[in-house]
Amino acid sequence: MSKASKPLRYWAARLRLGLEEAYAQLSDTTFPTAVQSGLDAYRRQLTGVIAIGGTAMLPTLNRQAETSSDALERLLVRWLPRASGRSVFVGDVVAVQNSGSEGLFVRRIAAVEGDEMVSDKSDDKAFILPQGQCWVLADNEQLSHKEVIDSRSLGPLPFQQIVGRVLYALRSSTDHNVVENSDAAMAADGPVLQAELDLDELSNPEQ
Repeated sequence: MSKASKPLRYWAARLRLGLEEAYAQLSDTTFPTAVQSGLDAYRRQLTGVIAIGGTAMLPTLNRQAETSSDALERLLVRWLPRASGRSVFVGDVVAVQNSGSEGLFVRRIAAVEGDEMVSDKSDDKAFILPQGQCWVLADNEQLSHKEVIDSRSLGPLPFQQIVGRVLYALRSSTDHNVVENSDAAMAADGPVLQAELDLDELSNPEQ
């Protein structure tokens, strides 16, 4: 897609990211350096490609893993440098930084700061998710908390561990789809997906 044909809301999203980056840098650096950081952020693409394996997100992602343990699915992810309750929402499929390693895992946000968490175990007390934290779960309900990494074993996660939201999934050149997220996220990500989805690039294992 040519630069001229990309939607205005896409350029607005890149501008907003640049301004947020510049503002965030102001407290730690000089004004010219902060401005340069903002410009660098504005010039970068908003998305990138990752690959996931395993069955944790079935049936939403990597359905081929039901029959092949080596199956991988390539995902287009919108990077979220400073994820918060204003940018990620209940229902979003997100890429999460695995604490203590360089790896990522993908889960769905089930609750966010301020939500009450009630256990199905009578001896567990209900609690309110603290500010800046969320609860993520695997989509595969057939897996127990001992078989998958999510908030059932990790507890609440800080928003800072969320690095992006999954927009699109590709299994092959003929089998690919938009990933269902919250209504708010789908509306915000639509222009980004329109501008940056490149199926040839997404299907290229070298990317």
